[in-house]
Amino acid sequence: QMALKYHRDDGSNRFDPVLDANHGDNKEWNLRQLLGSHENAHIAFTLSVQAVMGAFVMLMGAWLSPLIADFHSSSALMPALLSMLGLIGIGLYKLNMHLGKPHRFYRGFYNLRLSPVSREIAGVSLFFAGLAGYVLFSWLEFPRSELLRHLFSALALFGVVAGGYFMYKLYRIEARPFWNHWYTGASFAATGLMLGSLLLLLIAWVFGALNAGLAQLLLSLTLAGILLEIIGLVGHARGLRTASHEGAASFYEQTTRYGKAYLLRNALLTLGLAIALFDLVLGPNPLAYPALALVLVMASILGRALFYVVVIPTTMPGAFFWRNQGFVEHARAIGLADMPQLGVAYERHHRFDLKALLETIKTTPIRDKFAQLRRVFTG
Repeated sequence: QMALKYHRDDGSNRFDPVLDANHGDNKEWNLRQLLGSHENAHIAFTLSVQAVMGAFVMLMGAWLSPLIADFHSSSALMPALLSMLGLIGIGLYKLNMHLGKPHRFYRGFYNLRLSPVSREIAGVSLFFAGLAGYVLFSWLEFPRSELLRHLFSALALFGVVAGGYFMYKLYRIEARPFWNHWYTGASFAATGLMLGSLLLLLIAWVFGALNAGLAQLLLSLTLAGILLEIIGLVGHARGLRTASHEGAASFYEQTTRYGKAYLLRNALLTLGLAIALFDLVLGPNPLAYPALALVLVMASILGRALFYVVVIPTTMPGAFFWRNQGFVEHARAIGLADMPQLGVAYERHHRFDLKALLETIKTTPIRDKFAQLRRVFTG
């Protein structure tokens, strides 16, 4: 069994759990458990949405750089837009299937006036609609298509601002000290810079639209994203090491139970930084692009998985010290969780029941439908 003791160094409030000799097994690999968690849907959603938002904002910066304007007139534009639309579609699908009853997805829009979750969903949905319209009218050519393209791009940019802001605000809550740190915003922005620029870089390379100037611009944005992520991680670690709340326990979990995955993420970020720097200094090397993308995508997935898996809420502050999580996993594995009085639930997803959705639409009176629509704005 694990013995946890506490002491404070130099009179500070430093969180310092001292482990006995029998706790060496806590530093196990746990990579399979990390990447097979209940939070995979959120990992896919946040990474895909942030990457696509970052890429779209870069594409809308054509007036800032003639290199981006050249991208718009190249054969890579439509493949890039379709890839972005597909990625965000996958992210939204994964998020919807993560719901307990995915065919009741419309309830996520309730209480738009007060709920950051509803506002995040609304903002991302606006971005998706704006992006879809922009893609459609970039493909179709008729007298009003340019005007419609501009209108939908403005809608998508508004969705970036609203959806991105409320995605950040959603995690800045005192009940989750591990998330309630400026690192959360830095990491989300870094994801947009890193993965968004890499998406455009790879598509431009594959479709023969990548020149030396565009490669340097996109690699510079990738490098900026890596540096922002590293700076955020350093600030996060420094803040949590000296904390006396559950965030310190989360950081401890990250560096012990998931320690090897944590070190691997950091090593991949460092390797990505080195590849991007060498490519910028020595000149673009097409062979480095797939390697850089693979390294940074792996680092992003591991980092976001850690972000979700190790968080410990203040609503159950004793759970980490009682080792309840181990008991929860044990109860699920041997069937004890089937006993309602135990208070342990299985992590389950239900299938999308189209029949139930159609039945609800059919049987719900018009008056109730308007009442539910009103709930979006009134709660």
